[in-house]
Amino acid sequence: MKGWKGQGKGEIPDPGAVPALGNSIELEQTYPRDLCELTISEGIERGEFLTRRGGSCAPQGADVNCLHGTLKPLHCACMVADADCVELLLQKGAEVNALDGYNRTALHYAAEKDETCVEILLEYGADPNALDGNKDTPLHWAAFKNNAECARALLANGALVDARDYNNDTPLSWAAMKGNLESVSVLLDFGAEVRVVNLKGQSPVSRLVALLVRGLGTEREDSCLELLHKATGHFELRKNGSMPWEVARDPQLCEKLTLLCSAPGTLQALSRCAVRRSLGPRFLPQAVQQLPLPACLKEYLLLLT
Repeated sequence: MKGWKGQGKGEIPDPGAVPALGNSIELEQTYPRDLCELTISEGIERGEFLTRRGGSCAPQGADVNCLHGTLKPLHCACMVADADCVELLLQKGAEVNALDGYNRTALHYAAEKDETCVEILLEYGADPNALDGNKDTPLHWAAFKNNAECARALLANGALVDARDYNNDTPLSWAAMKGNLESVSVLLDFGAEVRVVNLKGQSPVSRLVALLVRGLGTEREDSCLELLHKATGHFELRKNGSMPWEVARDPQLCEKLTLLCSAPGTLQALSRCAVRRSLGPRFLPQAVQQLPLPACLKEYLLLLT
């Protein structure tokens, strides 16, 4: 097997040395790993050189669709949020919905990193509901990484707001378990179901509480809990009248959550929840604006007050 000219079998040159090679690089044969390395270390300039070398991806040039190990060039470009390189690879024939060694599409990586990459991939036909090996969608990863703009772009292009992974967790659950306020807000704007539980009986609220009991909560997590409380109208964490022991060992948190669980949901709050659910999974700010209601009630339905 031949790699870079002058390199040993299967060796990849130090990416840091690539700039010094410049346009004098001579390839005896370019393998996918080479293009992946250059995509990560040098991005558009080196990637363009390699794809030009192969013209329309001829056998003697770089193959933008070959998998080496777990890597594909398009996935690598998304991993480093190189939008120019993403577009170049797609122009050269990269398969937009191809899977890497982890059964992930390029969109799974882009959703974690960069809105521009997400939009480019979607323009080229990327499936916003593609599943990886754990049945996670790109929206799950955008929510987990708190990339709210990527989440918004995915949802605006047909991503299922309540997609379930192997554990029956939705993107809202993923966002809640990290206390990702911005992503939670975007998902709720698109009608995410709040009263949903996974295979272990965990809800988005209980996922967030699991973060709070570890002492990792900040004002942002408190705001996230308040927002989820508004969206649910009422939630219950107690079992047989008692809080879980993880909550009970934190007196201050236990008192706060006990008050929230003990107070019955008001008719007003429960009505808000019912109206939001009746509108279904859609962009609620737009749907609510069309309702024949006073502005103050529209703000209330949108969890703004």
